[in-house]
Parts: sequence; C-alpha cells; structure tokens
Amino acid sequence: MIDIPLSKATSIISPRLTVLVNTIDNQGELNSSPYSWVFPLSFNPPLIGVGVGKNKQSHRNAKKTGEFVICVVSPSFGQEAINCEKAHKPADKLWEKNRLHTQKSIIVSVPRIKESNAVLECKTKNLLEYEGDHVILVGEIVCAQAQETLDQVDPLLHVSGEKFRTLGKKLILKRRLK
Repeated sequence: MIDIPLSKATSIISPRLTVLVNTIDNQGELNSSPYSWVFPLSFNPPLIGVGVGKNKQSHRNAKKTGEFVICVVSPSFGQEAINCEKAHKPADKLWEKNRLHTQKSIIVSVPRIKESNAVLECKTKNLLEYEGDHVILVGEIVCAQAQETLDQVDPLLHVSGEKFRTLGKKLILKRRLK
C-alpha cells in the first residue's frame, strides 16, 4: 500500500452519486447546487444525509425553510447541472440558460427539476455541524419518485474534480441475512 495525502482521502470512496439539491429562501427564490456527498442514514424513518458547505446557500435555506429536494443527475443533463455550481444568478434564470425546467413538487414547496429521473422531497430534520468546512444536512424523505424501474434512473457518478462516470455492468451478490 502507498500513503494517500489526507487532502485526497475522500476520493477513495468514489465514485459517488451526483445530485442537485434545491432549496428556496424566505422570499421564494430558488437555489440549486450540485453535490456528491449524499448518503442514506435510516430506513425507518427514511433519512438521507448531504454534506453541504457551511457557507452555502443550500445550508442556510434548508435551515430556515425546513425543506429541500434532491434531484438525481443523469448524464443527459450532467453538464447543465454542474453549471449550476457557484452561480451568481437566481437558479430559475440559470436553469433557463441551461435548458433545465422547474416542476412543482408533490409535498414540499421547493420545486424539482423536470429532467431528473429520480427525486427525493425532504423535510429538514437536523444540521450536524463538526469541525471542518461542511455540515451534514439531514432530511426525512416525505416523497420519493423515480422512473418505472430503478435501472432507468441512470445516475451520473462523481469521481473527483471534473471526473465523472456512469454505471457499468450490473452485478448481483447474494447476501446472508439472519
């Protein structure tokens, strides 16, 4: 084995799911930011975690409004989704520029992305703050929708920096459950 610089250690657990996290502020202005630190936390209740920057609008909005939407990014609109990063325009104008479209969510007031093949509407349950530059945004999933089969979701996976992958061959491994 070789030593990996600690600044690159998180790259070991890649590729990771790429999503857009949508939030709105108190005035109803939409924010949409790409993230790849997304992970399930609990089956019952269904909880999901997202590592978001402490100084990001996503963090502030989800904390204030108590809602957010996770839209799974697929290769068909991957570049457009990544273009939302560090944008200084309102998200709805940015989406228009990148040919993405808003769609009303089923339960929460935060809109979703029409182009996404899988969407999780969430109520903010907690923001876990630790040392470092990110917090864990914990959401309870209140609505989950996807294409007819999960194989149709076709997620874009983030490796690191500008490197991404798509899913390869399906592999089924038997599990021994007690």
